[in-house]
Amino acid sequence: MSRENLLILVPTYDEAENIEKLLTAIFDLYPQREVSGVSVLVIDDNSPDGTAAIVEGLMGKYEGRLHLLKRAGKAGLAKAYLAGFEWGLERGFGEFLEMDADLSHDPKYLPEMIAQIQSHDVAIGSRNVKGGGAEGWPFSRTLISKGGSLYARAVLGCPIKDLTGGFNMWTAEALEKIGLDRIISQGYLFQVEMKYRAWKAGCSVKEIPIIFRDRTLGASKMSKKILFEALLKVWDVRLSAAGATGEFLKFAIVGALGAATNLLLFFALVDLLGLAAIPVSVGCFWVAGTQNYALNGKWTFAGASAKLSVKKWLAFLAASLVGLGANLAVMQAMISLLNLPFKFIAQACGIVAGMALNFVFSKFLVFRKKA
Repeated sequence: MSRENLLILVPTYDEAENIEKLLTAIFDLYPQREVSGVSVLVIDDNSPDGTAAIVEGLMGKYEGRLHLLKRAGKAGLAKAYLAGFEWGLERGFGEFLEMDADLSHDPKYLPEMIAQIQSHDVAIGSRNVKGGGAEGWPFSRTLISKGGSLYARAVLGCPIKDLTGGFNMWTAEALEKIGLDRIISQGYLFQVEMKYRAWKAGCSVKEIPIIFRDRTLGASKMSKKILFEALLKVWDVRLSAAGATGEFLKFAIVGALGAATNLLLFFALVDLLGLAAIPVSVGCFWVAGTQNYALNGKWTFAGASAKLSVKKWLAFLAASLVGLGANLAVMQAMISLLNLPFKFIAQACGIVAGMALNFVFSKFLVFRKKA
């Protein structure tokens, strides 16, 4: 390992009871900077318990090897790690290790992980391979952890056994293949997305058995809300990793939801209340189009443009009208020129053509990515 090659990233929020013990354990393993090349970056989200001050007090003892990145407030695990990766890449680090501050990830596994990263792109401290596991967990948490990992593996079709764990090591080349600017996850799903994208990009992955020990000091940041959010958003990860294909599938899902809204509203106002069909149809178009615009902006093309606006909304509705025109044109042309056994075939082709054109207008004009 070359000098200053490995950067250990430790995100913190209220870890004053644990941080000094963790840093001492790491640097006791690697006391010589010139030989080991191991440095630590603590990324602190303005912890009210004084975690950052403890780290600052130790920086003189571990001069040049212990670094602190202060952030304005609690912004989530994903953003903390992404900020840490960016900090390290800018300074030329070639390897990165993610590690919790609560002592649940034992530093004794560092030598094996460092050894494995020399011949792999990714090294994972795995609880779910032979020899791995967790201590101090009730049966319910073990079931949730293993079930969550199995669920993510099934949804993503990914062979990595511990997708949810946070004790992971990456080469700079692996991070480049993953494309950190494409990461969409905000919370604990970040670990799943990173591993899935690495696997999809063809990175070589090695899982190393570890025993995960539950924290004894401080409070866990996990909650039921985070868990259920991850169960839903793992589908989002799969679609997003598929690139334009995934975006089109999202666009189609949003379109189907818009069609359902349109039909339900039309049925309620025309068939049940007896209102005039034409003005109601126009109103349904505006309501469904507005719904589609909001969902596409916040989900399908999330991150492409900063905020929703009236200008973009009108542009999206105009693109929808263009798509509708293409739908009708293709349908009419097929009915006129082809001897089709059923006319709904022409309508289906028209819908696909209109949706494709609407998707292109939306992606490259309405929700285009800013340079």
